[in-house]
Amino acid sequence: MKDGIQHDEAVSSVVGEMIMIALVIILIALFATSAFSLVPGGREASVDVAMKNESGDDKVVFWHKGGDWVEKKDLTVLVIGKDGKRKEYTDFFLYDHANKTTNAFDLGGRLEVKIDPSLGKGDIVRLITPKNVIYSGEVRYEE
Repeated sequence: MKDGIQHDEAVSSVVGEMIMIALVIILIALFATSAFSLVPGGREASVDVAMKNESGDDKVVFWHKGGDWVEKKDLTVLVIGKDGKRKEYTDFFLYDHANKTTNAFDLGGRLEVKIDPSLGKGDIVRLITPKNVIYSGEVRYEE
């Protein structure tokens, strides 16, 4: 206070700066939220697979022909019988392209699973992960 007159000019400039800082922080938070919603999520594994089962054989073999590799712990072989019964197999063998056991289903590798009881004509065999179906096929024997 000078000469009995109160001078508050400095207070209004400080309040203005604080309002500007608050607006900038709010705008940054809005832009960050918008940007994170546009980021794509994880993608599903995409694999080209061939399967073979011979008549009367209780072993199914899947060959990795191309695409992504998948860890053994993520794979399950699902058999759906003509009667609708489902059986899952997580105990199988994985081999790499050099015929050595491995923990990843990768290019040139193969997966062998023993099916009990043996497959019959019309049964559906699927190779699945927790998120998607990698392969699905119906058993058909040549007659």
